[in-house]
Amino acid sequence: MRHLVLLLVSAIGCSDRGEPAKAPAGVVPIAALSPSDDGRPSKGGAKGQEHSAALEQLRIAPLAKVVDRYRTFSLLLPDQPHWTRVNFWSVKTAAGFRYGKAHHGLVTAFVREVDDTTNDPRACIKEFERWAKPRIDTFEVDVELDKPTAFGWRDTTVEVQTARARLATLAMNEDYASAYAAYPAWKGHCLVIGIAIPGKDDIGRAMQVRDRFVAEVLPKVEVIADHPPKDQY
Repeated sequence: MRHLVLLLVSAIGCSDRGEPAKAPAGVVPIAALSPSDDGRPSKGGAKGQEHSAALEQLRIAPLAKVVDRYRTFSLLLPDQPHWTRVNFWSVKTAAGFRYGKAHHGLVTAFVREVDDTTNDPRACIKEFERWAKPRIDTFEVDVELDKPTAFGWRDTTVEVQTARARLATLAMNEDYASAYAAYPAWKGHCLVIGIAIPGKDDIGRAMQVRDRFVAEVLPKVEVIADHPPKDQY
């Protein structure tokens, strides 16, 4: 499970293109989206207060749905109109969203094919770790894993791993609160959803935001198609 935490954290600084994260058809967003989203959270702040103000929005703002490009799954995001859909330089994802240009939060989704067709969530975790390991070996990340928790999802139980991680590279030295869950979403294919919230001198609030995602977002992920996305980008 450590490998997924590393992959989530290493992706924080690697988004290469963004566009507004639109709600699915029939879902009313909580605020109007600008035609040219500037990538800023709805509540700003001055100097060192900007990140804390953004985290507070993520902690208390109403939730609304977003969908992946191929309309195969949906998830909830707090302050949804102010997230931006992103791609990554280093890894292909089924969906990626960042909150603010300064990456106040990151949500990523991955789809992996598995040989196991019994809808065992443990098979999903094992396959993702196998795939992720060579992609994170170049990063120096210290990870403190918490005791896993679980929630009921469809006709199975999905495990959630939370962690606190420190990424140390030439360009970054930062604490993160992170979490992820792996879902047996389609026969022979798994959906992995991960969250990484930078601490930036407010790790306590970042952990509160992470914990909100664990309680209110991850258990409500919905599969809306009978097949996985046809591609990742």
